[in-house]
Amino acid sequence: MVMVFGQLLEEVSTDEKKYNSDWEKSLPDDLRFALRFEKMILDDLKRRMSNMDVGALSEIKSYKEPPAIIGTVIQVVMLLLGICAEEELQEWSNIKTHLNSELLKKLAAFDPLGKDTKVDIHKANDRLKGLTATEVKKGGSMPTYLLYQWIIDVISIIRVGEATR
Repeated sequence: MVMVFGQLLEEVSTDEKKYNSDWEKSLPDDLRFALRFEKMILDDLKRRMSNMDVGALSEIKSYKEPPAIIGTVIQVVMLLLGICAEEELQEWSNIKTHLNSELLKKLAAFDPLGKDTKVDIHKANDRLKGLTATEVKKGGSMPTYLLYQWIIDVISIIRVGEATR
């Protein structure tokens, strides 16, 4: 987190503005800053998640039925990535087949603002039902907590993106 703030402060303290696209260049400074902040947080999360291997998902996958918090987080990840249709999210046996190295690759490659990204954040929010980071940290595992943080950041980036279009 300190690294993220350092990068943002460096950019703000110089007159040089770095843009990743023409679209980003057209944003007002406050929205561009918010978007850049969220993207840096997501990049940091992806870096931390890159240390997660299939073994980290094995505990989650081993549940006959996961605790509600873990199940909810995994369902939302599957929904955001478009891995499972909504009706498939009801069956843990369907979901857990996707807890593998391919999931980790999709998480790392996911671009919330990509042209082909079709995400319904309202469905994701409905499933989260006010679930907090503290509850996830207490009632889940470290991989579940990182996935929850990924969800929250993806939703934030999409919201900033929607606010600018």
